[in-house]
Amino acid sequence: MRMLRNILGVLAALITGFVAASATAQPVSIGALPQGSLSYSIASAVAKVIADKTDLKTRAIGIGGGNIYHPQVHQGKLDMSTAALPDTIFALTGKGPYEGRKHANLRVLARLLEFQTGFMVRKDSNIRSLADLKGKPFPSGFTSQKLVGVLVRAAFAAEGMSPSDVVGVPVPNFVRGTDQFVAGKTVGSYLAPGSGIVRKANAKFKIRFISLTEKPGSLKILRSIAPGAYYTTVRPTKRMPYITEPVKMIGFDYLLQVGAKVSNEVAYKSAKALHQNKKALVAAHGVFRGFKPKLIAKQGLGVEYHPGAIKYYKEAGLL
Repeated sequence: MRMLRNILGVLAALITGFVAASATAQPVSIGALPQGSLSYSIASAVAKVIADKTDLKTRAIGIGGGNIYHPQVHQGKLDMSTAALPDTIFALTGKGPYEGRKHANLRVLARLLEFQTGFMVRKDSNIRSLADLKGKPFPSGFTSQKLVGVLVRAAFAAEGMSPSDVVGVPVPNFVRGTDQFVAGKTVGSYLAPGSGIVRKANAKFKIRFISLTEKPGSLKILRSIAPGAYYTTVRPTKRMPYITEPVKMIGFDYLLQVGAKVSNEVAYKSAKALHQNKKALVAAHGVFRGFKPKLIAKQGLGVEYHPGAIKYYKEAGLL
């Protein structure tokens, strides 16, 4: 009888430990743009660092643009996602691509990086400015990644143009838009210069990025269409050999956002792991060389931080 009680005691302990471990290791999903995008690479790096430095089982999921993953984070179908600040503002307020549909359950977990986007063309083309795109085929629509369409429209407007000035070639997202460019069906594409698909295009034929022109009043026009966006200069780096001189592009804060219903514990652990492990983030992807831990809780974004993240940032002296 004593032996039976001992066996039952051991089994009970094992079951209790298994249940506790299972609860602790509950999967945490991070939505992002499709594979091949810089967004997916960032989400993968974030997922790896959080998984390596905590007891959370985080994983990146490439599912599409913000108009796909914002609703899922809002509804709790995804725990987190990478996000462009202009798109998060649109989703929260129910404006722009989200007209009439407020996603009130979105919160910021971390401000990760400055994200840069621009117009890519063949290096041997005679396209030197946005005006040179007039009358030429260029990706349009961006039905599953509507923010890209907004940014293109904002860039055109700031230079006195509109999307109707080019011959639109409908695509769902920038990855497919770049495929069309590589296939010779468009004269360019709009995307982040650090995206893996840029290197793919550059391997087939050399590419370069068009430098935008910032004039008095340009920033006001840009932000009237894409709130939170600004002009930024991308400089040559070994990581992007096709950037051979400073190029002016559109920049915005890039976030790790989280659903309001995600536990404070998960948000706290995730914020702490990211803030304290820049070296691991850089090892996961070189883009995190631009990660500034002191700005991870950057204020004035117009978006509320998750309480769990706020708790950590206060403890770390960032708030």
